[in-house]
Amino acid sequence: MDRDAVDDAVALLQRAPVLAACRDGPTDRTTLAERAGVSRATAYRATNALTERGLLEREPEGYRLTGLGRAVLAHVESLDEGLTGTRTLAPVLARVDAPELVANTHLFTDATVLTADPSTPYRIDQALATIVGDTSEAMVGVTASFGSPTVMERTYEVLQRGVPVEWVLTPAAFEGVRTQHPDGHDELMAMETTATYLVEDPPLDIAIYDDTLVIPGYDDESGAVTAVATTEDPDALAWARGVFDACRERAEPLD
Repeated sequence: MDRDAVDDAVALLQRAPVLAACRDGPTDRTTLAERAGVSRATAYRATNALTERGLLEREPEGYRLTGLGRAVLAHVESLDEGLTGTRTLAPVLARVDAPELVANTHLFTDATVLTADPSTPYRIDQALATIVGDTSEAMVGVTASFGSPTVMERTYEVLQRGVPVEWVLTPAAFEGVRTQHPDGHDELMAMETTATYLVEDPPLDIAIYDDTLVIPGYDDESGAVTAVATTEDPDALAWARGVFDACRERAEPLD
């Protein structure tokens, strides 16, 4: 993208509130300025520029969006959501290089992200243990790793309560769980409410506990969770469920 194209894109981003102010029909400049949160002088310059570009059309009642203007506004707002989601997920994205997540950051504008903090080293572990322990309806996930002893203990408690669990793991993760947490592991895995699958290369780690999506980011050296994103956004949950279903479809079920 050349410099002129970049400048043009930036100008559209800056003027998007003016376009949005005309979303519901013809709008006069005074109302437009109030809705967009800009001065009347800025509204004057913006409406002139956007009209010249064919994004707005002037009518007796004020300015209205053209078809082109609506299309541009939709793309600009989508870009803004993606950038907001990317900023929110930055600590997780620093540890998770997954195209599936990068392409869907717009689903995480309202996500909560926790990071490891020397002053509160157990905050992530405690938060995850609470989410897992509160699960009462269903648990599904895809992972190439496994949780801390506290999180695993809560997971086994959920299994013992008979909550339906479906988990897609790498063979290494499955063996790690069985080695690190042998007590009752095989018996719990044999429960009718539990289904386990093995897959070699999951795109990323995700887990859905009832209506809460969790995406962890692991430290490359220690393997500890050093950042985690959680959200209850329905679209994010639907996306994560799609990731899980795709992994399960190509995974091998454990008998």
